[in-house]
Amino acid sequence: MADDKKELYRWIKIGGILSFIPFVLLGGALLGYLLADYLDKKVIFAPLIVYPVSIAIGMLASVVEVIRIIKLAVKISESR
Repeated sequence: MADDKKELYRWIKIGGILSFIPFVLLGGALLGYLLADYLDKKVIFAPLIVYPVSIAIGMLASVVEVIRIIKLAVKISESR
């Protein structure tokens, strides 16, 4: 009985961690956009260059974080 409860809580923990991934991806793109907007207002750059580059950097950072989250979920699922 106690072992089943631990198993259930472990899967709930994994589900909670993995459900955070869409927010991380959205946050990366949003942060990239806000950084581009700030740079566009402070320093005059070509917006057609600054916006895509900043959003791409934000998305790259989010993908790195998603990989870290997935590795953590795998580590939790393999632990007994």
